[in-house]
Amino acid sequence: MMRKHFVLLNLFFLILVACNNSYEVIEKTKAVVNQYDSSKPTMLESINPTYGVIDETFIVNGNFPGDIANIKVYFGTKRAVIIANNGISITGLVPKQLDGYNQVSMVIGKDSIVPANLKFKYKQSRSVKTIAGKLGTELWMPDASYSGAAIDAVTFGEVHYVATVSGQKNDNILVLETGWGNRLFMLSLDDNKIQKLSTPTNITSMAVPSTRDRFYATSFHQGDHPIYMYSKEISWAFVNTGIIISKLDFPGVRVPSMTFAEDDNLLYVLDVEGRIAEVNLAEKSYKIYTTADKKPSSVAASNFGGLIKGLILPSNFGDWEDSYITYSKYHKCFFVSYTYEQAIYQYIKNANNTWTCNLYAGKNGQGSTVGDRLLDAQFNKPSGLVVNADGDIIVCNKGNQPWDGQGHCISKISKNAVEVLAGKTNSNNPLLNGLPLESTFNTPRNISIDFEGNYYIAGGNDYTVRKLSIE
Repeated sequence: MMRKHFVLLNLFFLILVACNNSYEVIEKTKAVVNQYDSSKPTMLESINPTYGVIDETFIVNGNFPGDIANIKVYFGTKRAVIIANNGISITGLVPKQLDGYNQVSMVIGKDSIVPANLKFKYKQSRSVKTIAGKLGTELWMPDASYSGAAIDAVTFGEVHYVATVSGQKNDNILVLETGWGNRLFMLSLDDNKIQKLSTPTNITSMAVPSTRDRFYATSFHQGDHPIYMYSKEISWAFVNTGIIISKLDFPGVRVPSMTFAEDDNLLYVLDVEGRIAEVNLAEKSYKIYTTADKKPSSVAASNFGGLIKGLILPSNFGDWEDSYITYSKYHKCFFVSYTYEQAIYQYIKNANNTWTCNLYAGKNGQGSTVGDRLLDAQFNKPSGLVVNADGDIIVCNKGNQPWDGQGHCISKISKNAVEVLAGKTNSNNPLLNGLPLESTFNTPRNISIDFEGNYYIAGGNDYTVRKLSIE
């Protein structure tokens, strides 16, 4: 009888608790009380913390009206993501920006607030790591072994060219060429697989248009130069475009590089003696531009576009050395590296289709001195180069072969200054990854940039493709 009363008592207690809980109001989200003082001016007073890295939470303090939809916070030129505003403090996430001190400013509606001396010290994260190949180990796998293999399981010979095209998810498909233009592979960073692509004989370089769904290549050695196209639409097989640059118009020993500019219909091909062929893909025609002393005597009048003129023109091309061309949307011009000149030249295509060329950086002898791009800077056989969104020119210094202990590194030209971005100059240390300035290279030849601003380096005698990440 006592047991029965005990059970009933417990049941009554549970019902009572349930009834009491049914009237309880639970506040799921605490209301934000706006503490903006309309009697005071809008102001930005301080930031906490005053230094940090990407995606770190920050708070700016002051007096702020309105909701976050009408407020923008900038670190230098980079806009931050804003999470909340209570009128006296705004919470957000630190954006990717330039290393060092950056001005903190705010835009509210049409008003800009730029407090004097309110700066944030930003620290970029940087690293060099191997994406494919075995660092310092040259080994040619049988072609069949590459089919569907994992990227980190493959080995290469000398890696000469690299480029990026669109992928399935993150536009992160990496294209590379190895072994004197004889073999071409595609690395899918989406699924960590490698695919060997069929090629004509001895192709060179790759030029990727803005659509990033195809790329173009041509033959490497002397002779006629057919233009080939690889397309995502046809599973990255190649087709002959029907365009052939005649060896009579383009007699250089090699064609090491090609690029696009603003117009995806115009392909620019460089030979080792400084001639540029402007190929019109739609009309299947081309024009040759060159300096007066390098104009072929047999060039057809219909194929000659005009002379490249300038105050200082390249003259020392060597016999077999590489030269590379890239286009800068930031500068609206081309940049060309010449290894024998230890220099970078700027090529400008003028509105009237004439071309102007001038020395841009270097030509101060072979070495790794940094400083003013014209007065002090030295390069060590500058090769592949690329321009990032901020207008910095990133240059591979391939040095001599084999390893000579001099300046196998990656340089950065930023406005009038040249600095080392990655690599240890004058070092015979073993090949290493890690922090950029602690990493070592052996004849880096070519470089490309992806949509996130990461660099991919064709390592030459590293026998790898390596990724230089800045964030």
